[in-house]
Amino acid sequence: MSHRSVRRGARALAVSLFALIALPGAALAQTASPAGPPPIQKAVTLASPAVVFIDTSASIKVQLTYQKSTNVSGLGHVNQTYKIDYATGSGFVVNPNGVVVTASHVVEPDQQSLQNYAANKLILEGLKYTYPNSNSSPFEQYNLPVSAYNVVLHQCYKAIDCKFDITPIVTVYTASDVAQSTLPEGHAARILTSTGFENTDVAILQMEGTNLPTVPLAETANNLASGDNVVALGYPGSSTQALQTGVTVPTKVFGRVSNIRTEGTSKLVEIDANIEPGESGGPAVDSSGKVIGLVSFTLLQSSGAAGAKYLRTVDDIKTALGQAGVTAQRGPTDAAFEKGMEYFWGHHYTAAVPELQKATQLYNGFPLASDYLAQAQAKKGTAADVPLDTGSSFPWWIVIVAAIVIVIIVVVVVVLSRRGKKPAAQPAMVGAAAPATTAPAAATPPPPPASTTPPPPTKPAPPPPTTPAPPPPTTPVPPPGEPSGGRAAPWGGREQPPPPAATDAGEAAGTEAPAETAEHETPHFCPNCGHSVTPDEKFCPNCGHQLN
Repeated sequence: MSHRSVRRGARALAVSLFALIALPGAALAQTASPAGPPPIQKAVTLASPAVVFIDTSASIKVQLTYQKSTNVSGLGHVNQTYKIDYATGSGFVVNPNGVVVTASHVVEPDQQSLQNYAANKLILEGLKYTYPNSNSSPFEQYNLPVSAYNVVLHQCYKAIDCKFDITPIVTVYTASDVAQSTLPEGHAARILTSTGFENTDVAILQMEGTNLPTVPLAETANNLASGDNVVALGYPGSSTQALQTGVTVPTKVFGRVSNIRTEGTSKLVEIDANIEPGESGGPAVDSSGKVIGLVSFTLLQSSGAAGAKYLRTVDDIKTALGQAGVTAQRGPTDAAFEKGMEYFWGHHYTAAVPELQKATQLYNGFPLASDYLAQAQAKKGTAADVPLDTGSSFPWWIVIVAAIVIVIIVVVVVVLSRRGKKPAAQPAMVGAAAPATTAPAAATPPPPPASTTPPPPTKPAPPPPTTPAPPPPTTPVPPPGEPSGGRAAPWGGREQPPPPAATDAGEAAGTEAPAETAEHETPHFCPNCGHSVTPDEKFCPNCGHQLN
C-alpha cells in the first residue's frame, strides 16, 4: 500500500468521524433551542411588568378676601377646599425600590388652570351664574355681567384677592394592581423632581416598594435614526373609572421613528405610533427592550384631530434622575423573570418553573410571571418539554465513541505507514551468498551415513563467455510496501524462497553484478532447497541434501 493510499484512508476516516460527532450535535442543537417569539415580542414581554398607571388629583385650598364694612377690619374672608381628578397617565419603574419615571404634565397640574377652577367654583357658581354653554370648561376664565362681581372674579384668577394652596396627589397603580378585577387603593407617590412641560417634561417619583420589576434604560438616544422600530407601552384611560382592569399587560403601540429634531439642548423624537390618551409618560422601547424615551405630547391639527406624537429622550430621563439624586438599576425579580422566560421560550418548561416561582415570590402577585408559570407547569414533563442541556443530559456516548474511533484511526495509520516504509524483498545478487538462516535443531534432518565409495569427481565449470550478454529485460519495480511477486516472505522465515530464475551472469533484480565476480566465480546452489553452496561441500548446510 502506498503512502498516498494511507493518507486517503486516514482522510476518509477523519471525515466519517467528523460526521459522527457533528451531525448528532447539530440535530441536538436544533431540537433543544427553538427560535421562540420574535425579538421585539420578547423585548415587550420583559418590559411590560415595569409599566404603571398613574392617577393625579389635586387638593385646592382657596381663601377669598373681600371688603366688608360690618367687620372692624373692613374685610371679609371665604375659605373653601376643592379636590379634583386632574390627569391620568402612565409611567415605568427604573429602580426596584420604587423609583418611577413619568411625564411632568401627568403629575404636575397647571397652576393657572387650577386657580381658574377654584375661582369659578367659589365666585361664578357661588353667585349662581352659569357657564356660557354646556361645553365650557371650568378651567377657563369668563366674564360676569355685573361689573363688581366681574372685578372680584378676575382679581381671584390673578391670585390678588384669592390665596391658593395647591397640593397634587399622585397615586401609582402597578401591574399587579391593574390585573385585579377591581382597582385597589394604589400606592401614594411623592414627586422628587419635575422639569416641567415647557422644559423636558420629565418627572421622577418615589413610591413604597421592594423587588419591583424594572425596565432597563438605553445608553443614549443619539443613535436613533428615522425608520427605527419603537414600541410605546401604557395604560390608556382618562380616569381610574375608564381604566380597563383585569389585564396583565399594558397596551402596546408599535411604530417607527419618523423624525428627530433638536430643541434647545434636548431632542424631540417624532414617532408615527397611534398614541392614546392615558399613555403619556409611558416608556418607548427599542427592539432590545430598552427605554429610548417617554411619551410626551401630541400636536393637534387645525381640525382638532391628533397630529404628530413626540417622545422625550432617555438622555433627558437620566438628567432628571441625577437631579433627583437617584439611579436606575435592575433587581433580583428581573433576573429571575428573564431567566424563567428564556427557559420558557426555549420549551424548557421544567427548568422555567422554579425561576418563575422565584419571581412571583420576590414580587408578590406578579401577574405576568404567574400566567407563564401556570403554562409551564401544565407542559412540564410532556412531550413538548425539552430537557435543559445542563450536562447530565448531554449524550456523552457520542464523545466516548468518537474517542475510540480516534484511537483506532491512529493505530491503523501508524501500522500502515510503517508497513509502507518496508523495502521490497530483493533476490540475492549473482555471486553473493544469501544470508545464512539457522533452522531449529528439530527441523534439521540428520546427515546421511558417510558413503564408503568416493564421490564422483566434480566436473569443472565451463569458462564464461567472452562476449557480453545482452541487457536483461526491464522488470517493473513494485511500489514501496508491496513485495515482489505479490507477497513478502521475510528472510529467515519458515517459508523457503523460490528458486532464482535463470539469468545471465552479472544480472539480478534489474542490477548488474561486478564484472570481476562474473568472470572468476560461478555460483552453485542446492538442487533441493536452492541454498548457495561451495564446490567442496558434500552436503547442503541448509537442508542436509547430498550434493553431486
